[in-house]
Amino acid sequence: MQIERAENLLQWLLSEEDCENDDRRFYCSYLIAHTSLAMSDSVSDSNFFSTMAQSLLETLDKDKLSDQDKTGINSLWLEACDL
Repeated sequence: MQIERAENLLQWLLSEEDCENDDRRFYCSYLIAHTSLAMSDSVSDSNFFSTMAQSLLETLDKDKLSDQDKTGINSLWLEACDL
């Protein structure tokens, strides 16, 4: 399995989770859970990112999150993808 970029993204989220901002910490933990699941289902970097995008698309609508939380999670995901 060659998902080095996904592993780096997970490590970055774990380090970002250790912050003073409660909202950012929540967004990180939300993405960490999805990242771990997507990594276990993926066999390549491209597969990981498509699995992750699909997972977020499906669950953000189902989870009872505020619009602010949804926006924050999506923004952090985009930030993480730019690493």
